[in-house]
Amino acid sequence: MVHVINLKKTNSISSAGTIRLPKPIPRNVDTSDFSFLKFASTYFSSGITYQHERKPLKQALLKHDLPLDQMAAKAIWIMILRFMGDLPESVPNQSQLSLRSPQLMQEIASILGAKPRRFVRQTVKRQPKSFGNTNGQRGAEEFYQLWLNAGSSHLDKIHFIIGHGILKEELRDEILAQICKQLYLNPSRSSLSRGWLLLSLCLSCFPPTLNFEPNLRSYLRVGTAKLHAGPALHNLERTLVNGARSQPPSLLELQAIRSRQPLKLAIYLTDGQARKLQVDAASTAREAVQQLSDGLGLTDSFGFGLVLSLDEKLMPLGAGREHILDAISSCEQRQLDAPWKLYLRKEVFGAWYDPTLDPKATHLIYKQIIGGLKCGEYRCRSEKDIAMICALATYIEQGAGPVARLTDSQLTAFVPGDLLAPGERAVHNWSRLIATMYESSAYVKKGQDPESQLRAKEDICLFGHLSWPMRHSRLYEVQHVSGPKLQSEDLMLAINATGVALIDETEQVLAACSYAELIRVHYQPNDQMHVLTAQQENFVLQSSEARDVVELIDYMMLNLQQRSSYGVVIQSPQPNQLEDQLSIVPGDLIQFEAGVMGAQLMANDPQCIWRGCSNGQWGQFVAGNVRVLATLVKPSSHLQQIFKERTASGLVEESSSMKSTNTPLRRQHSLAKFADLQFRERFESELSPLWRYSAEPLKSPLLRSLHAKPHLYQQALVIHHHILKYMGDIARGDLPVNTDLIFQPALQDALICDEVFCQLMKQLTENPKEVSEQRGWDLLYLATGIMSPSVLIMRELVLFLRLRNDSLADACLRRLKRSVQHGQRKQAPHLIEVEGIQQRCLHIYHKIYFPDDTVEAFEIESHTRGAALISAISQRLELKSQLGFSIFLKMGERIYAMPEAEFVFDFITELMQCLRQQKTIRSSCDGHYQLHFMRKLWIDCQPGKDLNADLIFTYPQELHKYLKGHYAIRLEVALQLVSLIYRADPDHDEGMPLHDLLHRLLPEDLLPLHTLAEWHQLLGPILKRDAGLDEKQAKLMFLQELAKQPCFGSTFFVVKQLNDQSLPEHLLIAINSGGFHLLDMSSKHLLRSHSYSELGIWSSGKNHFHIRFGNMIGAAKLLCSTTQGYKMDDLLTSYMRYFNDK
Repeated sequence: MVHVINLKKTNSISSAGTIRLPKPIPRNVDTSDFSFLKFASTYFSSGITYQHERKPLKQALLKHDLPLDQMAAKAIWIMILRFMGDLPESVPNQSQLSLRSPQLMQEIASILGAKPRRFVRQTVKRQPKSFGNTNGQRGAEEFYQLWLNAGSSHLDKIHFIIGHGILKEELRDEILAQICKQLYLNPSRSSLSRGWLLLSLCLSCFPPTLNFEPNLRSYLRVGTAKLHAGPALHNLERTLVNGARSQPPSLLELQAIRSRQPLKLAIYLTDGQARKLQVDAASTAREAVQQLSDGLGLTDSFGFGLVLSLDEKLMPLGAGREHILDAISSCEQRQLDAPWKLYLRKEVFGAWYDPTLDPKATHLIYKQIIGGLKCGEYRCRSEKDIAMICALATYIEQGAGPVARLTDSQLTAFVPGDLLAPGERAVHNWSRLIATMYESSAYVKKGQDPESQLRAKEDICLFGHLSWPMRHSRLYEVQHVSGPKLQSEDLMLAINATGVALIDETEQVLAACSYAELIRVHYQPNDQMHVLTAQQENFVLQSSEARDVVELIDYMMLNLQQRSSYGVVIQSPQPNQLEDQLSIVPGDLIQFEAGVMGAQLMANDPQCIWRGCSNGQWGQFVAGNVRVLATLVKPSSHLQQIFKERTASGLVEESSSMKSTNTPLRRQHSLAKFADLQFRERFESELSPLWRYSAEPLKSPLLRSLHAKPHLYQQALVIHHHILKYMGDIARGDLPVNTDLIFQPALQDALICDEVFCQLMKQLTENPKEVSEQRGWDLLYLATGIMSPSVLIMRELVLFLRLRNDSLADACLRRLKRSVQHGQRKQAPHLIEVEGIQQRCLHIYHKIYFPDDTVEAFEIESHTRGAALISAISQRLELKSQLGFSIFLKMGERIYAMPEAEFVFDFITELMQCLRQQKTIRSSCDGHYQLHFMRKLWIDCQPGKDLNADLIFTYPQELHKYLKGHYAIRLEVALQLVSLIYRADPDHDEGMPLHDLLHRLLPEDLLPLHTLAEWHQLLGPILKRDAGLDEKQAKLMFLQELAKQPCFGSTFFVVKQLNDQSLPEHLLIAINSGGFHLLDMSSKHLLRSHSYSELGIWSSGKNHFHIRFGNMIGAAKLLCSTTQGYKMDDLLTSYMRYFNDK
């Protein structure tokens, strides 16, 4: 949708530094079995070599079924030769940076019969005049003859060559192979330089096919190519991640390449500021919005998107898969020096929007609303609403005070311009109305207060969210394929906080649906999406952005369901199943009891029992009988009636809903074609094809490549045997199958990994046994969460998963994508993961224990690393900083810190294996562990700076050290702290005997100073003090007093030193941000102190810790006997790493 507005220009722009691209994660692809020369000898047409030459081709390099593709390939070859300077121009061209035909992409699409994507359609809305009828051979010949016989600039040639590759996938390998051929043994330095530039540009716009990719990678890594191939390899990786572009490179990109500088775009914010954003050819709107959000410090970035403005029109790019530079290239094709600008705007709100969550985001939205109100983008229903917004904005911008001090221009600064157009009388009337609102505002009466000004901004943002849902919609061009008849076939799909709507070019709503009415939005191949509604008025829509649409609607529905308090019954309960059973029938509405939300129903076992109200009656129901509705408010009576009428015919059962549509079921993908090329020959004794299910053990591995590696050959057969045992196809006895025997070898060798995926896909193809197939999906689900296959197998696996209707197929696809993104695991799936998928529990929640004796459950996925879990915990606990916090695994009396870079389940598995090998796990606690979250590094942790951290972590951790007697506390100070400790414990028992209470109030080294009777006499009056003191205040006051101690924030270790005669035998070692300190065990006085710069090397073992101080010449050393050496080692390493990184 395009809105015409006047964009306010600012003369001064604060860039505030460049927001840089995140560093890409390189992929290590084995190309040892591939080469460009082998590819050329296998696939090139006869008579064509792989070496550089300067004459036109008589036929294309590769085989093409269509004559048009053959013609295009020969024309592209000539253009490549001319661009590289290997063939002279037919007509000299004066300007090398001009565009002869702005409609080139549309013309190529028309010639090739290709379907243009989004920005191609937006570039030109009409058909090119020069080729009105290009559907035949003659029209194509005229087109190519015209281009080859006329002069063209370098930019023309780049657009011509790359445009063909973008629009016709069958020509991509042809183009890349032609360029590689011209680079091979090319004697000209200038030709070579231009050829590498062209190859890099091509790979920034489209990828090779899976057949050519490994050969191209090999070409880029061999010989002298490695000197030039860096940009090309980088672009290849990025394009494989983000997909092909829809437009050829822009002039802006070429200028950045020429200047050898990173490409930076100015992104204008709604508050008048601008930020420089580093991008590359593959950058998508989603990546850019995430970069901006991170750079600006936005914590609630949902709904923000990029918008491109040109000639006072806005083109929304959103926050999806669209490439930013495609939009810029589209603008340049209209006008090379087009005055475009990019803006970050709030495009869509979630129905659950809360402006208090992110003050920075609230500020930007506030600026957007008052700016949009001024220029007429937002229209209020009444003058009172306008005056209310303007009064609040005046308070925010001008502060509180007498209204007389404000001028008319200040009061009317945000009034829509057309309302002030009549003249001074209109200005005066609006000033008077706004002044009245201003004086009556509760914020103004309260006075000047930054907190109140922030609340006023939040009020304006909430007003905008609730008043203009259509203005805050993310819009997508769609075509109406089937469903209820509408007035137009070319539509816009609007997604906003209230639901989805189909609108025409005049923004008239033709059909609308709330999220509660939506059953499912399902993506299908050919960019189609199926919208299934409760009314069974189902639509099939087509859009180039169909994936983004489905993801956004799914996100909206999931978040609403998680926060919902309502559900609809989809299945009648069994009679007398529960004691207090709710009397319900399918279609009834249930309101869950207070404190229960949809997230709890969806996350737990479907057999869990909950309480709710239906038809005015309260009772119990089973979660599996209810579908949680995507709504925050009670559905209307009309919608409730629809639920009752339609449930019987398939309201909620997605499978039956899918069957009710008139679309055919998806065909299943098999390895049949792949097996012909990559599998071994079938033995006569093997009854089934190698790509199809068989209950018989393999006699030889499937992949031919394994047959040349004897050490892997037998391993592949053993793995297949264990797969059959797990799936129940061969007898397995009473003991469960150890899945480590399947996955651990696959994680250690890429060929075995490929073999495992092939074996699993084989066993899941046409498997007649339901139980066997279900267990096979268990294994594939586990496999996709820990590893990814090679490029060849990846294509087959993705097709296999996309075209299967099994409930786990989509989950496997998501896990596979995350495995590629986050990297491969080191260890086979943990037992928790295996048991989870066996029970079809796709979300694993793990208890995390905190020092204040509270416990919470957090989701841990297969790809979750320690750092991600720390971040999730910190966000939920609302900690101001996660610095210094760590995850610890506790087993018995021993505790181990989890490295942040490790996968959580890998660390648990590795530690268990290590301890079992050392035989340190006692039988009483074998395999039992707890995960704790505590402060590890005590950096910048002054009491009062972060209240939540103080209460949950600092207080309980410091109290433990205090009561252990690690601080040099005088008796008078300890007695003062007794009252605070007593008041800080809300669960203390007033009648508890003093001898049971003493060790919870006083350091253990002070207890022997008095008898029990003396302590009773001393503490009696103290415990009665500060009766009205709040628990939080008591904890904070305790920490503030303890922070005066020189070793506050230390981790203490009691050791026995063995070598230094000048030191006591027993020492108390304190490790903190200041260094390594030795204290007297009795007096707690500091004996020696060493900063981190003075520390040399150290080592630890089961019963020792050794450390050197200073350099190797004359270094002092300390030998300690302790069972805590591993903790000291890890803690010192963590502090050193922190200071080195800093």
